[in-house]
Amino acid sequence: MAASNPVRLVPSEGTGRPVGAAVLIAMIITIGLLKPWGSGAGPPSPPPIAAPGGVQAGGVISSPIDNLAADPALSPAPRSSPPSNTSGPCYFGLAWRLFTAETTSVGPVHTWYDLQPLQASGPTDPRIRVVQVHSSAIRQLGYCPVTLPNGPIHALGTDAWQLVPGAAPRLIGLTLAAGIGPADSDQGVVYLPPAAPNGLPVPVWAPSVYVFVVRLATVPVTEEWFAVDIT
Repeated sequence: MAASNPVRLVPSEGTGRPVGAAVLIAMIITIGLLKPWGSGAGPPSPPPIAAPGGVQAGGVISSPIDNLAADPALSPAPRSSPPSNTSGPCYFGLAWRLFTAETTSVGPVHTWYDLQPLQASGPTDPRIRVVQVHSSAIRQLGYCPVTLPNGPIHALGTDAWQLVPGAAPRLIGLTLAAGIGPADSDQGVVYLPPAAPNGLPVPVWAPSVYVFVVRLATVPVTEEWFAVDIT
């Protein structure tokens, strides 16, 4: 077995220090720069674990309702109750409304229509606005006047005519539907179908054009005219 050659340190020029020592110092400096301890930046921290609902673990869980209560600006504005039969046929009050009640295969149906009454010279005045109602099962029909914000105006009376093609308007009698309209007739009225020309009662409002006039106790007396076309 051959003997290994001994390693000799060769002096560097001008310094008198061996090259091996310089290499060792350089290695120590390099290791110091790359070491994971001390003041150097360590590995990145793991991201926080989110609890269900996107809340960080250890945090306080808050619901959207809590946020609304904490910030008055985000609180929902109060809303009025939706229209329903419990409010009666004339619950609105801010505008004139036509009210109809009919019976269908799914039960009673109540409908409100916009009314725009105006002053006219008579039932055949072409300026009278007509409300179109498409139904053959209307059992009650009426109107609701403006009652807000100053309260209702006393109604002196209501008249109605049925327009018959080729003939003069036929004055019809109006019978209140008991228990359907408001207790105070100044807040609105609901009528049963007018009797047939022979005087016999009928179950529904017959298809035709009906013209109404409501006389209000103003000074002077105001007449509000509107028409309903049932088809």
